[in-house]
Amino acid sequence: MIDKGRMRPLTGGKNLSDLGRPKINLTKFLSTPAVHSINGVKVDPVELMNSVSMISLKLNSENVEQVRQMTTEGISKEERVLFIKNIRDKVNSDVFELSTCNRVLYVGFEVSSEVLERSVLEATGLDNAPFVHHSGIDVWRQLVKVCSGLDSFILGELQVMAQFRGSVSLHRKNGLISDLNGSFFDHVVSANRMLRKEFGFNQTTESMLNLATTAIEALISEEKELSCVVLGFGGMGSKAVETMLSFGQKDITVVTRNPEVSIARNPEVASKVNIVTFEAWNQNPGRPSLIISTIRNTVATYTSENPLPSVLATVMDFSWPPSIDASGVHEHQTLLGTEHWIKAAHKAGVEWDYSSTIAQSDILLSGIQDRFMSALTDRTQAKFRGFIYSTLEKMSEEWKASSHAAKKDNQLTPFSREIATWICNQNRPFESGELEDVIRSTDRPIDPTLLGRVASDVAETMLRINERSTLPEANS
Repeated sequence: MIDKGRMRPLTGGKNLSDLGRPKINLTKFLSTPAVHSINGVKVDPVELMNSVSMISLKLNSENVEQVRQMTTEGISKEERVLFIKNIRDKVNSDVFELSTCNRVLYVGFEVSSEVLERSVLEATGLDNAPFVHHSGIDVWRQLVKVCSGLDSFILGELQVMAQFRGSVSLHRKNGLISDLNGSFFDHVVSANRMLRKEFGFNQTTESMLNLATTAIEALISEEKELSCVVLGFGGMGSKAVETMLSFGQKDITVVTRNPEVSIARNPEVASKVNIVTFEAWNQNPGRPSLIISTIRNTVATYTSENPLPSVLATVMDFSWPPSIDASGVHEHQTLLGTEHWIKAAHKAGVEWDYSSTIAQSDILLSGIQDRFMSALTDRTQAKFRGFIYSTLEKMSEEWKASSHAAKKDNQLTPFSREIATWICNQNRPFESGELEDVIRSTDRPIDPTLLGRVASDVAETMLRINERSTLPEANS
């Protein structure tokens, strides 16, 4: 039995077999991705994602010179902006660059990874480089892995996310990426938060910079005044010196391959320390109590064949790959190297199975990706339903003005919602005649002539919508 005043849940009527009736297929609008508005510009996030390409190079023993040639670590912001603008001009589209302690990567929009690679090589003066290429959703996945610390030698370390955010901010402030393309990185940041939360990385790991600061602070609390030597004056070396200065330390020596280049790279910090060459330091190492190494090299610089100067000191190696081998320190020296920092990062004593962790991260990331894509679809469906309900409700106001409508007819608005519900629940094509039969089958007390008009109006409106290729009203 059907309650009085309700539409019968018909699946068709006497005209279902009439193949001459036009078909209405609104499911195409449900598969159209949501369109977001960014500063008044409408953008399809899936289309945006599919237009993205990336080339990346992770530091290893074979490519250290190439990475050194193209990394922006250690150069000024002004130099970095000019460098990126040069590549951007060559590809004639937006380009994003990120350099960390063990990788460089470039993201291009509406340009192939092959064109992006050629432009980067031309800008850096290199003939070739063993870039890894990514495109579309794979760019998103890889960036989420990088930002989450899943591609770092300290698994889950936090510092790279800060570097990523800083790089996005620099690109935006200097007009290197548009707001539209910048929204792609917002999706990366959002996924990163979800992944870190599900993995518990926010509670289990610390950044290399935080670890270094904590370790240095502990030494200062014991000795008050340190004589410190910093090997290397790139990004990490500069940060190490700045940390020492912030703790009020004054006896700081920086050892670098080319003092003139290092001073020009960071003159303000350089003016507060003593800068010497490796040759000069090896001959006269002084009496440092702390040695911090940030040397970037393919293999360890200090080994049994080339040991550190024999001074009584705590040695902290923050290089990757490690710059100081255990055989390169003396018995009276304490080495805090890669193994130490990995254990410290994971709260000493907590052992991590790297291979299973990475495998699990792929599963988690796939789940986040599915939820992200589903959210776009769900949003589209919600907007489509809202559009259909709004359209039918507006039509009910016109029906109320008909001479065949009762003066206080409260049936037409709820009836329009019933019709909209039936339309939105169709996950298949249907005939206009079927729709009309469903409308006419209602038990609501509506004048037959007016009911015929309702059936005709709705069918004609749905046919007009069906003829459209897109439905911007549902995506605005």
